[in-house]
Amino acid sequence: MICPKCGEQTGQMKKGFTKAGSQRFLCYICKHTYTPIKKKWIYSEEERKEAKKLYFLGNTGRGVGKFFNMHQSNIYRWLKEEEVIKKKP
Repeated sequence: MICPKCGEQTGQMKKGFTKAGSQRFLCYICKHTYTPIKKKWIYSEEERKEAKKLYFLGNTGRGVGKFFNMHQSNIYRWLKEEEVIKKKP
């Protein structure tokens, strides 16, 4: 591993994981903690459509989020992107 802050290759040590499950590293030279390969949290278009459908059937954003094991803000953001819910001025 190469530290993105100081560019040093030696002195890199594993230091836990992120919530997404990516390995974290610590540079002993500059004490910078970093994740070299980040995981992307991408939901398929099918999952998005299904989540919006459940929301329009009367479920709350929180209920839909629990069903799909995601945060409720995802559902609200997707609805705002389609301008179903008006954005705050």
